[in-house]
Amino acid sequence: MFKKGFNTYKIGKLTINVFTNDIVLVYVGKKGTHIKNIYKRDFFRLSKAVAMTICFIAISSIIIAAIPSSEASAGSSIRGAFIENTNDDEIDTNGFVVYTDNDIKNIEEDEKLKNGLLLSDKTDFSLPSVNVLLKIRTHKVKAGESLNGIAKKYGVSIDTICGSNNLKSYDYVDPGVTLRIPNKDGILCNMKEGNTIAGFASKYKVPVEKILAENNFKNSDFIPKGELIFIPDAKPQNIFSGFLWPAASRKITCNYGWRINPFNSEYNEFHKGMDIGSQYEWVRSTKYGKVTFAGWMGGYGYTVIIAHPDGWKSLYGHLSRIIVQEGQYVKQGQNIAKSGNTGRSTGPHLHFELINKGNHINPKKYLKK
Repeated sequence: MFKKGFNTYKIGKLTINVFTNDIVLVYVGKKGTHIKNIYKRDFFRLSKAVAMTICFIAISSIIIAAIPSSEASAGSSIRGAFIENTNDDEIDTNGFVVYTDNDIKNIEEDEKLKNGLLLSDKTDFSLPSVNVLLKIRTHKVKAGESLNGIAKKYGVSIDTICGSNNLKSYDYVDPGVTLRIPNKDGILCNMKEGNTIAGFASKYKVPVEKILAENNFKNSDFIPKGELIFIPDAKPQNIFSGFLWPAASRKITCNYGWRINPFNSEYNEFHKGMDIGSQYEWVRSTKYGKVTFAGWMGGYGYTVIIAHPDGWKSLYGHLSRIIVQEGQYVKQGQNIAKSGNTGRSTGPHLHFELINKGNHINPKKYLKK
């Protein structure tokens, strides 16, 4: 008989987790936890009833094939292609990853690492430096160079480079193009007929005085056509008050709160974030802030932590690609990474957390779609 939880079906020691695009089978044996993934997309053309029938037939076949009469030889896990960075995991004869009790202990260590970073001064917010004299450099793009690499080299955001050079893509720029790059975040604009400083100030939500302070105009009431104007953005304005939804997808695959551990159905845990079913898509900053961590974080894979004013922090985990660096200031809504499946993950998604003054908060209550 099936015992149903949230998107979970249990048959003895076998647990079936039904996600948006995948079905994950978890078998708990004496030698550890064994997991296998099935793509739902193979059943998309069938009706829901028929799809579930075929699915459970497939599950029965997998159980018979992968679980011998003796539990000592039981073993079946998520496909290696679904778990990145599995070099240290045991692979059985069927080519599946086997999770042991030691793996579960590693998950606890990952949690300690993450919480240690979130509570440390290293990931606290601080205001950007001011009074840096504006300098404009030029850079001729070489074959094989990326905008991300150029931005890191000059210590500015990709937004600054794209906005200052009217580029249309964050991913590609033609070799041979000469870029103009200011030494701080902002946008370089050429004065055109009909433009005014007040108009720039209104468009970019920057005070007129700030624009005047950054530019050495002989006469601010008459700026000749073609004059280069720098619109400072040392402290970008939020698009709106509150927190922006961090991904294009709105599908929540796991909410904040208590849940069954996806790798061990006999282990309950408190999920301190929210999982969004985002498959290798752009992830954006939920609010203006400073990138205080960007790198590998154990079971959370590639992770970014952004510190925001008033004691807030946001965390983005299991990323496949990071395009920001520590110390960089990002706007609300600015792309910072792509979602993925790194670390210990049952499939591509975005793990998102909100923290206020050291306390984890349910993101669903604060996010605006």
